[in-house]
Amino acid sequence: MSTTTATGKVSQITAKRIHFTAFQALWIPGTTRICSLGSNDGGFGVIQVHALSSASAAPLSAKSTSPSSSTTTTTTSSSDTATTPLRSPKLTIQSETEKKIQFKSGTFRASARSSSLPHLLTGDFEGRVGLWDLSRTEVPLSMFKAHEDVVNCIDGAGSVTGRPEFVTGGHDGIVKLWDMRQNHKEDVGGAPSPISNMSPKRGHGGNDVWCIAMGGSGSGSGSDDLMVAIGYDNGDVRVMDIRLRQAVFETNVKHGVCAVEFDRREGKAGSLVATTVEGTLHSFDLVNGQFATSNSTTEEVIAVQSGDDSTLWQARHIPQRPDIFAVTDGGGNIHMYKHGDEKTLTTSLGSHRIASQGMLSLEFNEDLEGLYVGCDLDNTLRVGMIHL
Repeated sequence: MSTTTATGKVSQITAKRIHFTAFQALWIPGTTRICSLGSNDGGFGVIQVHALSSASAAPLSAKSTSPSSSTTTTTTSSSDTATTPLRSPKLTIQSETEKKIQFKSGTFRASARSSSLPHLLTGDFEGRVGLWDLSRTEVPLSMFKAHEDVVNCIDGAGSVTGRPEFVTGGHDGIVKLWDMRQNHKEDVGGAPSPISNMSPKRGHGGNDVWCIAMGGSGSGSGSDDLMVAIGYDNGDVRVMDIRLRQAVFETNVKHGVCAVEFDRREGKAGSLVATTVEGTLHSFDLVNGQFATSNSTTEEVIAVQSGDDSTLWQARHIPQRPDIFAVTDGGGNIHMYKHGDEKTLTTSLGSHRIASQGMLSLEFNEDLEGLYVGCDLDNTLRVGMIHL
């Protein structure tokens, strides 16, 4: 259960229809440019880059200047400038590329936060991972077979550790840890080898990995202390300690897990949230960055009022306010919450409808507090702001 304090407000900045189903919309780090990826009705994969700009100004940057983009279909060359208030903001397409492979997942987080040109990692419907330079998308920088089937989810730790490491989760039920510095070219005799292969525990094979997230761990004090949270289609939630290479928390939330996320990507995490296809939100408490035993870890279950379609597609924390997180549902609503502490429960900050259909993706900008981008089943990119 949760208490309600309607103090959060959502305002839409701009929206734009696109011609394909975008499974993810991502902020290009250090900018207010957006990369969306997915597939169109023809069965082709699409990567688009948009700039959030005003009618009288170039695309705005939250931190630093990024190189121009120029790819295969539509190109607008412009540089990002210092942050100023947006007037008549709109999304302007900078580049688009179409490929024979359909994209399912993507991330920039394997690149170091200081990188002036972070590379995009994609997972596709044929089990491959691709590395892309968005200024030249004619061919990927590299591509290799990571899973037997769809790469449902991908997340990285380079923005935290400085090392280009990332994890992938597949329809084959396996989570793998990779390093971009390694040569993953497929050998004649077999597939590339990951750093770690996090197969499900015995007797739990065959469950589809729907979501993964990396976050800070309290098992030690070094930069290797990261955890990977995994959500499965059968309701399993599993957390792996990368350094120890073992599960530190396991539970089942009864329904398929759509999203998992730690409240902090670096430092010691205080909470883990998970959402399900049946409209339940689960919050698990950590103490000093660590889980207690599975039987004694505090779990709070919230039934989110989301109308006819109860699926909770995403859960994302505001990077500048890790105590605040937002959940999207199948009816096009954003629900806002504030984590509790030892004495208080999670607090609802209100709900706002921002779309007519489900929001598949939600990402907050890491430099501008509350600024988000999302994509919905109506093939629309939406940019807005959460005000607290």
